[in-house]
Amino acid sequence: MAFKQDRDGYKRFTISMSQIKTIIINFQINSQLKTYVMKKTLLIVVLLVSTHQLFAFSTQGKWRWRKDDGTEKTATWIAAENTAITINNTNDLLRLRISLYNDPANPGGFLDGAQLQDSSDLPGAKWDTVRTTARNNPFMFAGTSPNLTDLEKTTNQMTGEGSGLTFTRGRVLVSTEFFPSFTINEGEQTEYEFCIKATSNIQAGTTYYFRVAAAEYPAGLVFPTLSTAEVLPIHLNNFKVEADNNHVKVTWTTTSEINNDHFEVERSTDAINWKTVATIKGSGTSSIAHSYSALDVSPVKGNNYYRIKQYDLNGKSFISDVRSIKMFVDNSLLTVYPNPAKAVINFILRDYTGNNIVATLTNNSGRIIHQENIKAVQANVKYALNMKQQPAPGIYILQLKGEGLSESIRVVVQ
Repeated sequence: MAFKQDRDGYKRFTISMSQIKTIIINFQINSQLKTYVMKKTLLIVVLLVSTHQLFAFSTQGKWRWRKDDGTEKTATWIAAENTAITINNTNDLLRLRISLYNDPANPGGFLDGAQLQDSSDLPGAKWDTVRTTARNNPFMFAGTSPNLTDLEKTTNQMTGEGSGLTFTRGRVLVSTEFFPSFTINEGEQTEYEFCIKATSNIQAGTTYYFRVAAAEYPAGLVFPTLSTAEVLPIHLNNFKVEADNNHVKVTWTTTSEINNDHFEVERSTDAINWKTVATIKGSGTSSIAHSYSALDVSPVKGNNYYRIKQYDLNGKSFISDVRSIKMFVDNSLLTVYPNPAKAVINFILRDYTGNNIVATLTNNSGRIIHQENIKAVQANVKYALNMKQQPAPGIYILQLKGEGLSESIRVVVQ
C-alpha cells in the first residue's frame, strides 16, 4: 500500500493485493475485544468505500470575473456571478474567483495539490494546467500583482452555495500552481481567487473554459467562461512612462500585430478626460516584436496619466491600461527639445494665445546668429528654427517675442 505523486502533482493511492488472501481485524466494543476474519473480495469493497470517503474531492460551484485594480476585497467585478466575459485587451491581469464546497449530497473536501486548468472550443482542445510559465498555454499565472500577495487568505465575497454551509477562508494564487494542503470540512465552503494573464498563445475569436482539477462537477455546471474578441490587434508589452527633463517619454513594445494602423498616445490630468499628445504609425500585420516611443513635450505640473489607444485598419480600437508619472515642471511658456540640441533646434510654446512671433537666437556675446518671423503660431505645437547652417557648439539664448509674449531660454548646441 503506498501513495505516489504523478507528473501533474496529484496523489495516487495504490494497493498491491497479490499476496493478500484474508485479513484479521481486531477492535474493542464496550470493553470487549472482537475479532473478524475478512476475505480478500470483501476487503477490496471496504477499501474502495473507505478510500473514496477519505479522498473525495470538493465540489466546484459559483464563479465570477474581476479586474486586478484593488485588494482581495475591493477589486472591481467585471460581470455578475456565473456570467461569461469577452476581452479585447490581452495585456491586463484578470482575476477569477471560484467557490468550492463540501456537498452534503456528495461529501468530500480534499484539495491538496489541486490546480487551475483551462480548455477551449478549438478543435482538439483538452484541459491544460495553468502554470507560472507560458509554455504552450493561452493563460498563465500573473507572477506578481500590485494589489495582491500570493497565498493571502480570502474572505467571503460571493453569495455562497446555499444555506447551512459555513465559510472557511481559501487562498489567492498569484505565483503558485498547486493548492496548499487544504481540506474543506463537512458543511463548509470556501473561495479561491486566481490572478492570471494571457500569453502570446491566446487566439482571437475563441471561448476558453476554466476548472479546478481534483474537484467534483455537478450535473449542469457551467464552467467559468471567457471569450476573446474576433480580432486581437496587438499584444502590448513593456508600457512605460519616464521623465525626460521637462518632457515625458512614453515607450512600449508589441510582440505581434494584426491589421494595426496606428497608435494614439493620450494624456490626462484626472484619468477621466483624455487628450491626444502623439500619433505613431503601426506595423500592419506582424509576428515579430516592434518597439515604439513618443515624447510628450508639454506635460503638466503634478500627476500626468497616459494610455495608448490602438486603431486597426477598419477603424476599430482598443485602449491600454494606464500609467502615471508626477512631474515637477517649471512655469515657462517656452520649451526647447532636445536640449542639448544636435541637428536642429525645436521649440514649443505652451498655452500661447497670440498669432505671430519673432524668434531670435544669440550667442553668449549677444551677437544675433539667426532671426526669423513665424506666422500663425499655435500653442503646444512643435516648431523648428529654419536655419541655413547649424550653429557651432556652444551656449546660445533663444528669445521669442509676440503679442503679450517675451520668453527666453538657454540652448546648448553640441
